[in-house]
Amino acid sequence: MNKRLPLLLLLAAVALSLWTHSMVFNEFVMPTYGNTMIHVASSRELVETGQYPFADDYSYGGGQPNLYVPVYRFAYAEAVMLTGLPFDLVGRLFVMLFAILLPLGFFVLCRELWGEWPAAAAALLASAVPELLIYTVRPLPQALGLALLPIAFYLIIKNNRIAALAATALVVLTHQEAGVFLVGCAFAFFALKLLQALAAKAEKRKLALDAPAKLAFACWLAGVAVYFGWHFFITGNLDVFGLAQFQNHEGGKVTADLLATKAGRAVLLLGALGAVAALVRVVRKPFEPLNAEYFALACAGAGLFACFNDLVGIGVFMDRFIVFLGVALIPLAALGAKKIFDLGEALAENLL
Repeated sequence: MNKRLPLLLLLAAVALSLWTHSMVFNEFVMPTYGNTMIHVASSRELVETGQYPFADDYSYGGGQPNLYVPVYRFAYAEAVMLTGLPFDLVGRLFVMLFAILLPLGFFVLCRELWGEWPAAAAALLASAVPELLIYTVRPLPQALGLALLPIAFYLIIKNNRIAALAATALVVLTHQEAGVFLVGCAFAFFALKLLQALAAKAEKRKLALDAPAKLAFACWLAGVAVYFGWHFFITGNLDVFGLAQFQNHEGGKVTADLLATKAGRAVLLLGALGAVAALVRVVRKPFEPLNAEYFALACAGAGLFACFNDLVGIGVFMDRFIVFLGVALIPLAALGAKKIFDLGEALAENLL
């Protein structure tokens, strides 16, 4: 089989992603729904005054602490100052950057997890999650956070310590929900690997907690510390759960129809197949490291928990986490696609 084909598929995935995101140029102005222009206003203040606005004077009557984490706004302002381009055009170009980063990030991550062919499938599947397109076609912090997640995951599973810790801090300071999802995945992976190591010890098998699991714990710890540090810097307190979103239980319930519509049926079905394949391997080989399987399952578990956190009494942003579940399902969907391909190849060999 042509070894260049995965690279060609990656290029096709990037082209597809650029095409789907090119709708950002369809209108006279860039998309302004969500809080797009609030971020533009803060970035513009940074450009014009040289000072970051620690008070939010652009929404809800103004005067309250600027709770948004700052990296996206700094990046936006820096891009405007370096290029001299208008804010509107910079926002649109940011969207095209997200369009490139998404398939590349999933390719790099899934090549490390499963190999080149599933990586190419993952790059293509990055355009098959409707909610992922909806959130990344807007020039918002969440789009940048989503684009950075696969890269951060890759650095953790690759055990690149300094880069993984830096990426964790970057994601946490780019978008709150993306940061929550990242540290949730990191902790879930660490917890699963710890349980595996404890089970091995009980059976008197040699299986120490390995380096990627320890790094995941460090990333969880660093991510939590960075966010609480930012929150204290802005508000003067550590009462994150006192925020209006928690107090008012902001967010809608996730139903099966909503999940299928927003995550995409193809990714859900292939992801379920991949999850079964990963679980079967974990059960059959309980004392082998299997970091790829444990990491993919941990991310899916974190995504499901976030989408249905109302079942444990949290009740915050359930529907907004569907897009992050989609991010978690893409690697499993790539594994599912690989299993289908392997089955087809085996059947063809038997028939011939």
